[in-house]
Amino acid sequence: MADERETNEQKGSLDPWIEVNLDHIGWNLAQIRKKVKVPVMAVVKANAYGHGLVEVSRYLEKKGIEGLMVGKLQEAIELREAGVQCPVLNFGPFGKGDCEEITKKNITQSVYAEEAAYLDELASHLNSKAAVDIHVDTGMNRVGVPYEQALPLIVKLSSLSHTKIRGISTTLTEDKEFDQEQLRRFLDVCSSAEKKGIALGLKHVSSSAGIFYDPPFYLDMVRPGITLYGYYPNAETQKEDLLALRPALRLFGKVIFIKDLSPGESLSYHRAFTATEKMRIATVGIGYSDGYPSQLAGKGTVLIKNKKYPVIVAVTANHAMVDLENDPDINIGDEATLIDNHKNSGLTADVLEEASGVSSYKMLIGLNPLLPRKYFTS
Repeated sequence: MADERETNEQKGSLDPWIEVNLDHIGWNLAQIRKKVKVPVMAVVKANAYGHGLVEVSRYLEKKGIEGLMVGKLQEAIELREAGVQCPVLNFGPFGKGDCEEITKKNITQSVYAEEAAYLDELASHLNSKAAVDIHVDTGMNRVGVPYEQALPLIVKLSSLSHTKIRGISTTLTEDKEFDQEQLRRFLDVCSSAEKKGIALGLKHVSSSAGIFYDPPFYLDMVRPGITLYGYYPNAETQKEDLLALRPALRLFGKVIFIKDLSPGESLSYHRAFTATEKMRIATVGIGYSDGYPSQLAGKGTVLIKNKKYPVIVAVTANHAMVDLENDPDINIGDEATLIDNHKNSGLTADVLEEASGVSSYKMLIGLNPLLPRKYFTS
């Protein structure tokens, strides 16, 4: 086997990185607003779907976002400590020991059980008010107070002197027919509470899938996630492309090694691949520990110098191996695009989803938060 090592001075790091076009997120937000015509709570959980929690949230705040939703309390705390001031809803759980930080940092907490009284108790000690969003389970059966039992909890929370109900929500199953029933159940709960003179704040049920339903689902606010980042929630909406969404993220690696294989020589663990002819192989310094799906081995391609090359054998923790098809023009240090934000590239996350079976949600959220992220605006 012949090795090729870099002969020129290496310039820059060979480690992988991510680039995010924030203005594409801004475009997607504008398209969503144009369609729903109600306030938007942007879902920035899971490191803003891999795009970067703080940077994306700061950008959205500059765009006048009406609220941000996270999936863990630590994310909400990180936003406040980064100076983000707009309303932040923690949809994740909390314990009694978290109440002081939630209250002091003005985080709205999703509640669905009597443990919400912990917040009121702490707020009373601080001579403050705890902000809550009541989550009603209308059929998702994940978290939430069951809709049949919701009214007594709402009444109790409304009676607490140091608790402010900022909103009420549910999660749709994204089964179109059943979602209609979920909406009916939710609105029945709201109506029963309002007949008792209880102010419920903002009502919201629609995530990304819901914004493609009819306007009755929009209520007072929508909370899109994947659509903000340029992808549709399912194949049907992706095909229709009603919002002309623009993917925001690009994933890059670099060629770190090149070798020539002779017939009979093998690659990777357990000799996963054996050459039947002379081949030129590039090792790209990226792997499944970075979030590049191992399922793309033998199915995916990477873009190097405006040409696509197939990924072969197993994607390992830190490496992906690419068949250069005996191209002599690829060198160590060349950039390899693994996920692109140009729809005509054939490397967007939804296209890679078709090849790998890994959903665009999992692919983006699975990107290692330690990867450097570079942000661009026009």
